[in-house]
Amino acid sequence: MKLGRKTPDVELGKRIDEFHRPPTRFERLRAWLERQPKLRLYGVITAITWLALTALLGLGPRPPVERIIAQGIMERGDLAQLESQGLLLTTNPWTALLGVGLVVATEMGIAWYFLERFGRRILKTKAAIRITLAASLMILFTALARFFIELNFNAYLTPLAGLSIIGTMLLGPRLMFLMVVVSSVNVGIIAGNDFLLTSALLLGAGFAIYTVIRANSQQKLLKAGFSIAMVMAAVTFATGLIGGGSLPDALWQGVLGLGNGVLSLMLAMVLLPLLENAFNILTPMKLLELSNPSNELLHKLLQKAPGTFTHSMQVGNLSEYAAERIRADALLARVGAYYHDVGKLEHPAYFIENQISQLNPHSTLSPALSARIIKRHVKDGLEIGRAWGLPQEILDIIAQHHGSTRIEFFYRKALENALDGETVRESDFRYSSGRPKSKEAGIVMVADSVEATVKSIAKPTPKRVEDIIADTIRNKIEDGQFDECELTMHEIHEVGEAIREALIGFLGPRIEYPDAPSETGKAGKPKSAGTVN
Repeated sequence: MKLGRKTPDVELGKRIDEFHRPPTRFERLRAWLERQPKLRLYGVITAITWLALTALLGLGPRPPVERIIAQGIMERGDLAQLESQGLLLTTNPWTALLGVGLVVATEMGIAWYFLERFGRRILKTKAAIRITLAASLMILFTALARFFIELNFNAYLTPLAGLSIIGTMLLGPRLMFLMVVVSSVNVGIIAGNDFLLTSALLLGAGFAIYTVIRANSQQKLLKAGFSIAMVMAAVTFATGLIGGGSLPDALWQGVLGLGNGVLSLMLAMVLLPLLENAFNILTPMKLLELSNPSNELLHKLLQKAPGTFTHSMQVGNLSEYAAERIRADALLARVGAYYHDVGKLEHPAYFIENQISQLNPHSTLSPALSARIIKRHVKDGLEIGRAWGLPQEILDIIAQHHGSTRIEFFYRKALENALDGETVRESDFRYSSGRPKSKEAGIVMVADSVEATVKSIAKPTPKRVEDIIADTIRNKIEDGQFDECELTMHEIHEVGEAIREALIGFLGPRIEYPDAPSETGKAGKPKSAGTVN
């Protein structure tokens, strides 16, 4: 069967270059990491991290802080005092290196035990990439601490709270707390086994984890950063007093702590966008960036498939409202809904919302071929999403927003058109990209189905909307679409109730205005305010 002198297969085989691009270097690196055998990759990461941390901590060891103090006594020539205090011992670099190696090995063992015990809960997706990022951050900030101390900067300026800010945003608070404990100990070792420094950095960086965990915008991140600076100032002032310093010395140390917090915030603001793009890890700031309608991919959706764009915006609003009701990630649900139908960019005219004053191309196609075209938008959406570097959480929503549901219209049409004895395979009319797993994907699936169904009826009254939502949820439960989803039955019905409230609010009653008076001076027939520009 021909359509515009080209078979549908040929028409659909064309690729639109503007929606695809070659992978970047970081994308190729991420793909390479994910292809590696897990055991070998983790072994290499462990070995590299152990060698790097051991070298940074153990090579050219600094004497303990007590001996640094003793050096000043020695310069004054009071050797008797040094001998009485047992401070004339020298440091053997090889034994110090051995001790550091054992400490780092112990830290690595604790880290792997922690990941083995809680890894499934902490590293839900892209475990190889996240572990690589965690190891890189550990090495980076340990090297930064060594750099500060070798240049004789005050050790209390070491911006370890910056590690907390970056790591919490990218890796989550649980893994970050372990990394902060280990890094604080390591910085204390580098600075001459300074326990008070370790304590101050641990308290300040630990507070940073708690503060930035709810920072979902740059403004909130800035506020969190200044709170961290104030806490660092208070903690370092207190350690100055505990260390036996005078009040002016402790105040100066507090000023250094304040500088530590500000420096940590500046470092995080610079590195966070670079690392989230390099490792493609979703953060609230990344979600806000993707939710901007001026985003290039959303702008293309508006230009090429305006009906799909409008539908996606509406589904996004419904999904956000429902996610807030059950305390899921509302921002992720909204942004995922914005991109869930991005695959329709490839062939927008085959979807009814984009057929404005156009013939429906499905009128000349068989039901099976029409279903094949409709199903393809999920595969195309994944390809476009990967090409544009969308995070995995968004790609999962694109893949799962239809679950394994049946394309009912074309399935029934195929049954009606089937000849005697002809078999209609139901599998040809079902999506096959996977059922929803996350709460957000399940919410988008319900909101997508309900919004499309409500839009198809001429006069959607509140009762009809309520019936549509109830039927949609019941059918999907009976069809097993929520069998792999994190949503509970109670949450599913709460989602339906939230969508019902939102839709009725959107539909709302409208005032009817009379037409302009006719030549006879009588008002014309009233019309809906919805038709007035």
